[in-house]
Amino acid sequence: MIQFSIKTERLLLLIILALLICNLLLKQCSGPLQIEKPTVTIERDTVWQTKVDTFKVQTVRYKTVYVKRNGVSEVAEDMTKIKDPSLYLEARAYKDTLSNDDIDIYSYNLLDGNLLDSQLSYKLKVPREIIVTKTIEHPKTFRSGLYAFSEIGGNVNGLDNLSLGLQYNRKGNWFASYRLNLNGLRQPTHNVGIGVRLFK
Repeated sequence: MIQFSIKTERLLLLIILALLICNLLLKQCSGPLQIEKPTVTIERDTVWQTKVDTFKVQTVRYKTVYVKRNGVSEVAEDMTKIKDPSLYLEARAYKDTLSNDDIDIYSYNLLDGNLLDSQLSYKLKVPREIIVTKTIEHPKTFRSGLYAFSEIGGNVNGLDNLSLGLQYNRKGNWFASYRLNLNGLRQPTHNVGIGVRLFK
């Protein structure tokens, strides 16, 4: 009986060694590791606010300025700084800034009874917001590894069963394990296991 137990232990050890050597040879012979590229999802959202709005230009407040009689190329705001006041005449300058969430409009009008000069400029604010969301989903990766484990068990009378073991996991695809079951009532038993991953 003892000889049979020793032969069984040696046989199990030889099986485990053969599996480890086979795995090392497969690892050496296999080509370059193929790693799945992560999935990249990009979502873009531009918020446009197209609408029609009415602006009211103020025509009440003005500033008195002085313009040359022969044209409006020169505009003076202070009469005291003019060398020859007879060459200038009085005019009114109307300025206004019209603004909402989408646009700023700047208006300028110069009048002396007639419209001498008029300017209109604007600053556009749309699109107001551009949102870019980038999501990177990395694929699951599994690494090979050797694990030690222990189990304890029993029945209603007590916990009298203790197991020690080793498990080799090959990148989450398959595993091989050896377990030594130490039972206080009988001789130790040896267990070899093999398994594969069912779902990816």
